[in-house]
Amino acid sequence: MPWAPESELESLKKEFKTLRVVSNGRVTALWIKREELKGLLKALKGRGFKLFLDHSLVDLKPLLESEKDWNKLAKQELFAFPEDRESRFEAFYLLVNPEDGKRVLVKTRCSETLPTVMDLWPGAKWAEREAYDMFGVKYEGHENLVRAFMWDTYPYFPLRKDFPLEGFPEQELPSLNETLRGENLEGLMNYERKHPRIATLEDLEVTEKRRLKKKAQIVLNWGPLHPGTHGTMWFLFDLEGERIVQCDVILGQLHRGVEKLAEHEMYNQFLVYTDRMDYLSALCSNQVWAVTLERLLGIEDEVPPKAKLIRTMLCELQRINSHLLWLGTYALDLGALTVFLYAFKEREKIMDVIEGITGARMTTAFTRIGGVRMDLPEGALEAIKAFTRHFLKELKDWENMLTRNRIWLRRNKEVGVITKEDAYGYGLTGPVIRGSGVPYDLRKLEPYDAYGEVEFDVPVGEVGDCYDRYLVRLEEMRQSVRIVEQCVSKLEKMSKNEPFFYPGDGKKLKLSLDGIGLKAPVGQIYASGENPRGELGFLVVSTGGINPYRVKVRPPSYYNLSIYPKLMKDRFIADAVTILASIDPVVGETDR
Repeated sequence: MPWAPESELESLKKEFKTLRVVSNGRVTALWIKREELKGLLKALKGRGFKLFLDHSLVDLKPLLESEKDWNKLAKQELFAFPEDRESRFEAFYLLVNPEDGKRVLVKTRCSETLPTVMDLWPGAKWAEREAYDMFGVKYEGHENLVRAFMWDTYPYFPLRKDFPLEGFPEQELPSLNETLRGENLEGLMNYERKHPRIATLEDLEVTEKRRLKKKAQIVLNWGPLHPGTHGTMWFLFDLEGERIVQCDVILGQLHRGVEKLAEHEMYNQFLVYTDRMDYLSALCSNQVWAVTLERLLGIEDEVPPKAKLIRTMLCELQRINSHLLWLGTYALDLGALTVFLYAFKEREKIMDVIEGITGARMTTAFTRIGGVRMDLPEGALEAIKAFTRHFLKELKDWENMLTRNRIWLRRNKEVGVITKEDAYGYGLTGPVIRGSGVPYDLRKLEPYDAYGEVEFDVPVGEVGDCYDRYLVRLEEMRQSVRIVEQCVSKLEKMSKNEPFFYPGDGKKLKLSLDGIGLKAPVGQIYASGENPRGELGFLVVSTGGINPYRVKVRPPSYYNLSIYPKLMKDRFIADAVTILASIDPVVGETDR
């Protein structure tokens, strides 16, 4: 997806006195002072940048305290308004024009507060909650500023630079061996009696009460461990009979601190954490991280064609794999057990193929920055062809069971309707926005790896209901088969001696296991890819060295799920599972 050129944005300077347009070839950034921020965002929305993708912060405290480091970075134009030595945080907003796919990054500086932009984009509600939760910045005008992942009485802000990786050990949690058996474990196997604090029942009660102000008869708790919630999510429904008056979602039960860990890991080490966010599409997440770093290093065009084809082929198999799990569990949620069994039978075949190539079934870490870990084993392409030959027939049989089934139609048609404007406002991507008729697919808008070399169509819906999202994912599986078959055909014509890893000198891309990783230049980049659930993006801030200063993950599941409370308003409990399953969130990525 191209960044908006500076020439298209220069005219904004006449309206906003503090505006600066900065482009480094990888990112087009608009620097604006805090007092003019909201006006600029409103003007950009009026110019077509109406798809809200992401918002977060960067803590600059340790850099501001070092005269030498700050002066070095100021020359690189890495952070907005480097002459400002007082404002602790840099805030950024990522916006896209869905008509032509161009994006911009709006940046400002702040210390304690920012104006809310919920009135411009309702999806900013969750983004602002997350920023407040992780950094402590408050949003003026936010309707109910509560934490996103931590419980509401938690006193710290984990993504601040002065918050240690292991947290603050302040609560005694002795081992049962120590308390029941009287064993002295102090000093053994890194045993510590003190740990970071954990939530009490009182903390959780406060958190629940701050989410909803009861309007109706009863508040129903759904989850966080009910299987119908598709993971460890906690839903609150304020009910009038079976009609839902209001709804909210409490996240954080699977919080993993991935972005905090990224600051302490080398670039190549962090790849394994991307596996564990959306664990149903690990290969796709690996691919996006690799492409992001290849662009930052300037080696994207030097990655061997064979590696790009292998990565693309495996990611499309992973997309089918993920959609099969969605289809099986979706059908099971609505009572269709047979489809669940059939879908998992085919999914098992894909898992066997992935295991045969990568050595693992779920968290593969097969992709590498610069290529893939190894070449395809003997017989891999034949196994893939055997799968694709019969899969479309199986898919057709499942469609015959569901697509015109009267119960399936009644449960899905005109349920959970999402308009195009709602899709833009909440930052929806993937099959969810395409189900609403928007052909937003990064494989077409900004082809990466081998997507520019293969032919495929982007299916879209008409109404934007659960039924359209079902049809879109079915057609996506067919298109994925097309892509896989084209990749197989190209790979069969290649020599076995074709390189599958970046052929440049070792100094530029050293990936050893002795504690020395690849060294990235000073800079900033945002890159993204089309995961099964939508746009997964990484905004990487590099101050030079072998580990990033800040990594912001743009998770599709998090934003897709943010519209759920709106969709559930005035619906009935029976629709809760249908609408949630049609969104298809993965909690490891939502909580990250």
